[in-house]
Amino acid sequence: MDWIIIIGGKMKRKLGSIISILISLCSMFNVSACTNGNESQSAITKTEHTIISSHLEDQINLSNNLLYCASFQMAWNIMRDQIIKGDIILEPDTPLAKNLNRQLQRNNDISSGSYVAVAGELSKNLAARIEKELHEKFGEQVAHEFNIPQATSSARQLIAYAFLYKNLEFPTEFERLDDPIAFIANGREAHVKGFGIPSFSSSNRRHEKLSNQVSIFDYRNENDFILVLTSKSNDDQIIMAKVPPNKTLLQTYTTVLHRMGVNASELRENEPLRIPKVDFDITHSFTELENKRILNKGWEGWFIAKATHDIKFKLDEKGAVLKSRGFLNMMKEEVPPPSVEKPRKFVFDKPFLICLKQKNGDYPYFALWLSNPELFLKK
Repeated sequence: MDWIIIIGGKMKRKLGSIISILISLCSMFNVSACTNGNESQSAITKTEHTIISSHLEDQINLSNNLLYCASFQMAWNIMRDQIIKGDIILEPDTPLAKNLNRQLQRNNDISSGSYVAVAGELSKNLAARIEKELHEKFGEQVAHEFNIPQATSSARQLIAYAFLYKNLEFPTEFERLDDPIAFIANGREAHVKGFGIPSFSSSNRRHEKLSNQVSIFDYRNENDFILVLTSKSNDDQIIMAKVPPNKTLLQTYTTVLHRMGVNASELRENEPLRIPKVDFDITHSFTELENKRILNKGWEGWFIAKATHDIKFKLDEKGAVLKSRGFLNMMKEEVPPPSVEKPRKFVFDKPFLICLKQKNGDYPYFALWLSNPELFLKK
């Protein structure tokens, strides 16, 4: 059974306001990363079956995970609104650019204290401004880790930078599970680390506290239900939905949201809560946008040189932590120096045609296509 994780602001009917990160987990976890017994193992950085999407309307493929985070859309929005001042038109145009121009998710759909979004001409002053905002909002470590990429050219450059940070800590840590979770997808099974409550007991004080962090919506059976995990943040919620997927992430999310309209229930005696741990640090380049010319009036000669998305996400017994950066870099094509005209050559050294015709005639009275040197005089 497939399931999704949704992390964002408190539930509203406006779609964009809730989603900061949405993952459809349809395929196997990285087995080698999950079966190691060492709790301090590194985050997963290389994936073969995870698709990074810049928008919510990508189709879910049951063979792959599908990952969306708002930060790249935020970078596109600020480039579109503050620099280009209109839909960004590329040559050739791409479905990705068209979806981004729709701006399904706006920067104001996420609390201002959770992100930094800046656009302008790349300079030391702009870099210092971004670093200052990161430091003031999120601390020195984040500012150092997610500053703007270094310039790779001395040519004039414009950038759009967006960084999104959420640290959703549980009031009470869930338990680490001693036994692995047997995650089954596509006919394969992987044993993965997990957290939760092995078996809920109302006489266990810690379990009572943990139960207050779990809201259950529309339980239909063990393969079709929705949970909301409560963190210390009053503005955010973590939605865990083990449901049949719809065609797209957006449609699946909309269905989940609709099903959450009923009253929540609580854990009952002896019921288990077992959630896989997730930990990854992925960098993705949207190559379908890179090296595409911008056709907007007044932007002749400009092109998108770089379009990258960094997503770090961790979900475990302590809570959920999201750090994500979207980055766009625009450059102007360098005008090549005037070329020195090369002398032309008129050498019949490959197959050619000879025709003899009267000037006022319609057809030649002699025609010869020479494919080989058989009729030539040899030297």
